[in-house]
Amino acid sequence: MGARGTHALYNAFSFMMLTPSRQVFLAVLAVATIARGAEPSKGAGIVAERCLKCHNASVRMSGLSLASAADARKGGLHGPAIIAGKPDESLVVRMISAEKPGEKPRMPMQGAPLSAAEVAEIRGWIAQGAVWPEGPAAGNGGKAALWSLQPLKEPQVPRADSRWARNAIDAFVAAKLAEKKLTPSAEADAATLIRRLTYDLHGLPPTWEDVQAFQADRAPDAYEKLVDRLLASPRYGERWGRHWLDVAHYGESHGYDKDKPRRNAWPYRDYVIRAFNQDKPYARFVEEQLAGDVLWPDDPEATIATGFIAAGPWDFVGHAELREGTTDKDITRLLDRDDMVQTTMSAFVSMTAHCARCHDHKFDPIPQEDYYRLQAVFAGVDRADRPYDTDPRVHAARRVLMEKRRAVMVRLRPLQDEVASASSPELTKLDETLSALKTDHPGYGGP
Repeated sequence: MGARGTHALYNAFSFMMLTPSRQVFLAVLAVATIARGAEPSKGAGIVAERCLKCHNASVRMSGLSLASAADARKGGLHGPAIIAGKPDESLVVRMISAEKPGEKPRMPMQGAPLSAAEVAEIRGWIAQGAVWPEGPAAGNGGKAALWSLQPLKEPQVPRADSRWARNAIDAFVAAKLAEKKLTPSAEADAATLIRRLTYDLHGLPPTWEDVQAFQADRAPDAYEKLVDRLLASPRYGERWGRHWLDVAHYGESHGYDKDKPRRNAWPYRDYVIRAFNQDKPYARFVEEQLAGDVLWPDDPEATIATGFIAAGPWDFVGHAELREGTTDKDITRLLDRDDMVQTTMSAFVSMTAHCARCHDHKFDPIPQEDYYRLQAVFAGVDRADRPYDTDPRVHAARRVLMEKRRAVMVRLRPLQDEVASASSPELTKLDETLSALKTDHPGYGGP
């Protein structure tokens, strides 16, 4: 969970906000064409960027998908869309070209018309055979091609012919700079370096004394010692934990119209800060937040971690004030479960599963049925203050006592029901007398 891992997480999260269909199409196209020793076709890229939004395997406007060569040959309601080698006979070219000078072409329906250069690129791509990427294209859901679903692979570190490359990351940067015939910027001086690093890890400027000490440190590992010192500070978790709290939709009030304060939200906030400062393994960090109280019931930290599920906004009016058995009450609960699904899937899988709430996902391989299976996982979850103890021994003892209490309550319930249903002539007469007293004396409220 160190700084480098955090950066990687947020890069992945940001990337998935793009339209996956077009990204997958372009990525597979690039791999396929580079493998043949050719540059990726600009024409195919334009089709992916401007056409796939409305013409893919999930969304087939006019019955047409352009996600694969087979789909394009099959065409839609108006016949084949692309005839390889024959741009003048291809429907796509006719639809994106103006019939008369000054007229707007019929496609694309959204956005600006394609420029003359873009139309020419598509014509050239079709004339050269309209080669699609081999394997799954964007419109089939990207089950095999979606980058985030592929197993991790350790790339080979390139040989860096550079005097400034000191580690594997530098080697990749140096190789790309050499490929692009670019030269690196001059090395930053000590004052600039400590300023950048302290802002990055703490969100605060360094003190003047820290700057002077770093400038005076001539040891070969001076930079490494500075990094270690900044990572060891509590300020690191306070700075970088904020980003995770944003992912969790964390708030110290409920939101919505009344926005009531959430006075017991802070233990989860502090848990996140501690997790970053302790460099908690990411796998454990994930598991604790989703099911920590089940997986590690004797660890109070794992119980606190489940605050992730309840960290988001909560409709106080809908949950606390609306009458049971109403449609609005059911809607409130479903929206609450949807927020849990959205937060969990976006944070840990980098997929917008909540898009499948009303229909099959338009781009990712998530049918509506699977969305409601996910929501069912959270159907038994409710939000409430939950006692916990920071001392693991007290925490474990409380668990034992609570289990015993629940067992007693289970045995006691039938007796309470029996008492509630018990009756006799004497009890009935007493009830009638009390009712008469309340009628004759409206101010009487009983003992």
